[in-house]
Amino acid sequence: MTTPQRQNSLPATATDSGPGSLSELGRGVPLYAVPSSAPLYIVEFKAGRTDIFYCADASLQDLRTGDLVIVEADRGRDLGRVINDSITPADVEAYQRQQAENAALQQSQGQSQEEGGGAATKSATKELMPKRIYSKAHPQDTQLLASKTADEMKALQLCQSKVRQKKLPMEVVDAEYQWDRRKLTFYFIADRRIDFRELVRELFRLYKTRIWMACLQGPTAE
Repeated sequence: MTTPQRQNSLPATATDSGPGSLSELGRGVPLYAVPSSAPLYIVEFKAGRTDIFYCADASLQDLRTGDLVIVEADRGRDLGRVINDSITPADVEAYQRQQAENAALQQSQGQSQEEGGGAATKSATKELMPKRIYSKAHPQDTQLLASKTADEMKALQLCQSKVRQKKLPMEVVDAEYQWDRRKLTFYFIADRRIDFRELVRELFRLYKTRIWMACLQGPTAE
């Protein structure tokens, strides 16, 4: 597999932070469109979720493993932790292979659904699209992390209660708010495919934000 060559130009949509670009946020840009001077990083979020990001701001290019960063996310912004600050082309290829395998597994399970956003299944051949790192987390951001964690625990407990009420054969194990609260993800384990559309609708009415259900383990999970 040949890693695409990165260019020195960047599409306008990647740098436009105005209101009109909200729907574009979280899509990222093709790897070849990331400036060659912009280093790449792997950032981790809850439940072991990771993605590749780039940093176009020269003043931020001293990021190191362990740093908390504010990044481009699905129609908004999120907070994650840098777990790799020196990605090589070989790392990118390995990451692409792993992402393709994960996407194929999720598609075969058919276990992700979102209120207000359509189906969440992904193509196993999806092109790698790095997203942007905006800044390091500020002291006030880290202070807000505690309240975010507390709210996630409350959401997890409520979702677990509703799952028990509905007798759904699934175990909800974690909840994660996107940093800007535009999205709330529930991670679950199930032995078979589940129709949780009613659950998603109820959660959407309660939290007034986009709800995403993500399967961590299923019949074909490795």
